[in-house]
Amino acid sequence: MPVSAYMTTAVEAVHPTDSLERVQTALATRGFSAVAVVDERQRLVGVVSRTDLLRLGRRQASTRSGESVLVLPRKAVHEVMEPDVLTITAETPLAQAAALMLRHHVHRLFVEEQGKLLGVVSTKDLMSAVVEKRITAPLSGFMSHPVFSVSFDDSLAVAVERLDKAHVSGLVVMEDDWPIGVFTQIEALEAKDLARDTPVEQALSPAMLCLDVETPLYRAAQQAQAMDARRIIAVKNRRLEGILTGLDFARAASA
Repeated sequence: MPVSAYMTTAVEAVHPTDSLERVQTALATRGFSAVAVVDERQRLVGVVSRTDLLRLGRRQASTRSGESVLVLPRKAVHEVMEPDVLTITAETPLAQAAALMLRHHVHRLFVEEQGKLLGVVSTKDLMSAVVEKRITAPLSGFMSHPVFSVSFDDSLAVAVERLDKAHVSGLVVMEDDWPIGVFTQIEALEAKDLARDTPVEQALSPAMLCLDVETPLYRAAQQAQAMDARRIIAVKNRRLEGILTGLDFARAASA
């Protein structure tokens, strides 16, 4: 199955002279993990990710005396963008695209032809493929563990530091050994103006699913899509066993 059957063609893009605030707005609007940078002829010239913004924001905040957990520097996109972008063609097999995401630990690939940006395929699109192919393997076969977590009463500063140092895009928020939500790069950037000592509970997202480890993968993907849940928590006898993110669905799609 070619990537063209699943890719999104309405790509949110920014220009090299745009600000980082513009990048954050674009990421929040489309829900992607990274935004394409294009020139005046719509040629792909770079990429800026949430991970880039998080690290820049932490570094900038550490040099200031303010209490904000993140501070985006006043820089133009061309000053911070990654110019070497992973790209594929519209005819690239979906399984090959999924394997490429896994190899480079990215959640999206840009689709181009003769240097022009045509679309983007993300791990969300791979989730749709898992549903369509009705992959019945249980969650236990694809979940990631151990699970990186944070307590509901930990500070935003602690949570953001853990996100950055663990090289993960999200944390499970725990209370009394039970998941109550997630704190991802999305929530971190949305909370950038809050005080560093603000409890994570005030910034977490409840957009998650808790499912038994034996739940078929396609059924979990169906529920996640219907509820717009960004993380699937795998449990057994009310014990946290693992977590499924976009890259875990990429692992399934690559097979």
